[in-house]
Amino acid sequence: MSKTTFLILVFILAVSAFFRFYKITETPPGLYPDEAANGVNALDAITQNDWRIFYPENNGREGLFINIQSLSVKIFGAYPWSLRIVSGFFGVLTVLGTFFLTRLFWGRATALTASYLMAISFWPVNFSRIGFRAIMLPFILVWAFYFLWSGLAQKSRLRVLIAGLIYGAGFHTYISWRVSPLLVVLMFIAFLIAKRSVFDKKIVLRALFIFGAGAFVTMLPLMLYYAREPADFLGRAAQVSIFNSPSPARAFAESAVKTLGMFNFYGDGNWRHNLAGRAELFWPIGIGFLVGLAYAARHLTSPKNFFLVAWFFIMLLPNFLAPEGAPHALRALGALPAIFILSAVGLDQLYGRLQNKLGKIKRIKKELAVLSVLILAFMGLWEYRTYFVVWGNKMEVVNNFDTRLTHIADYLNRLNPDVKKYVVVNESGSIIKNAPIQAQPIMFLSYAQPINYLTPDKLDSLPIGLKNAVIVPTKIDADIISRIKQKYPQAREANLITFRTFRIK
Repeated sequence: MSKTTFLILVFILAVSAFFRFYKITETPPGLYPDEAANGVNALDAITQNDWRIFYPENNGREGLFINIQSLSVKIFGAYPWSLRIVSGFFGVLTVLGTFFLTRLFWGRATALTASYLMAISFWPVNFSRIGFRAIMLPFILVWAFYFLWSGLAQKSRLRVLIAGLIYGAGFHTYISWRVSPLLVVLMFIAFLIAKRSVFDKKIVLRALFIFGAGAFVTMLPLMLYYAREPADFLGRAAQVSIFNSPSPARAFAESAVKTLGMFNFYGDGNWRHNLAGRAELFWPIGIGFLVGLAYAARHLTSPKNFFLVAWFFIMLLPNFLAPEGAPHALRALGALPAIFILSAVGLDQLYGRLQNKLGKIKRIKKELAVLSVLILAFMGLWEYRTYFVVWGNKMEVVNNFDTRLTHIADYLNRLNPDVKKYVVVNESGSIIKNAPIQAQPIMFLSYAQPINYLTPDKLDSLPIGLKNAVIVPTKIDADIISRIKQKYPQAREANLITFRTFRIK
């Protein structure tokens, strides 16, 4: 690697880190219950030495990401940002891995472009700032494939083994990973049918065995768990499958159309995942993606092009097979590296064609290069504005991250320890630790507090003579408020904007 390339890469990684850690204590606001559930499990792992390979609550979650989060919580404490910086860490490493993988295929310039686009783009930035385990998918895929391809090129058994070990760890991340073996199979088939000058068949077959052995080692503990608990294997996937639809074929087609259109036309409508409805790719990047995809599709006989096209479509299968919430940016994270590599390929193709049309006019070529850098800088500024200024200040984002729950936790933490604390979770959702999931942000942020969590049906079980206590409904509800007032007429009601409290002396 030349000094210039190294310095540019360091700059890109610095930009990537800035986008992922800047204002991490403020944006996103609050703490979404799914993030908090991870945090509660992380605290249980620390305080009770309850480290699990799989956490069955909340539709089931693979344990690797949560266990890594627990290390962050142990070091930094129970804060929303201590959960989210883990995602940022994997986000930055994915940018780095994208550079190395792309350089194997297309060289330095395209690799720098691909890594820069991933560093600044709203889609990967957003999920690198939320404590969801799916962010590990692109990280593991890009590094597993880097070591595999470089191992084949260098005839290095060690690199291929490392690739397999990394790949097998992917089964411990997110359910969408389960379609990735199809990509691996197609990739090795492409290796075997490619010309001998690309990869020797004996080397490929040996690599397949070594890669498979490495993957088997790291995936085995989870497979043994599923053998003991087969119901946990499907979990959420069974609930959102197209096969729950009256017409699976129609559901598949509709989901596929929405998913394929999300990159350039209409993106995820969930405010947690996106500036609702905005195309997942900023339009110049989106144009590059379409050009790159078309270019790779026209040259499928090349293993690298076949691999990228297959990567794109196969890692979108979870989206095609789960129509709920389509288009769904979270489920598509496995395709993220392929998309940005193709975008860089497309932009480089456009740049090369423009250069050719200009002929040998040296001065114009230099100006074109400067203009390209300015355009890339503009993209970064635009995406900064989109995330931190526009999306980060939307009230819809505040509401979707349930900030009132963090406000409740802050209030309870400020009370004297001798005050009895009751939280009425008057919202539906999956039950975790005997309370609906909406209680999880409070549980995580107030983990050390002796708080009693009640569902509305248990409200009547509270003693009439309750003293030195506070009752807080998680949601302002006329019926719940009326029942509390009726049972404790002496209670002093306080309206704290996003929630209400009832203090009993």
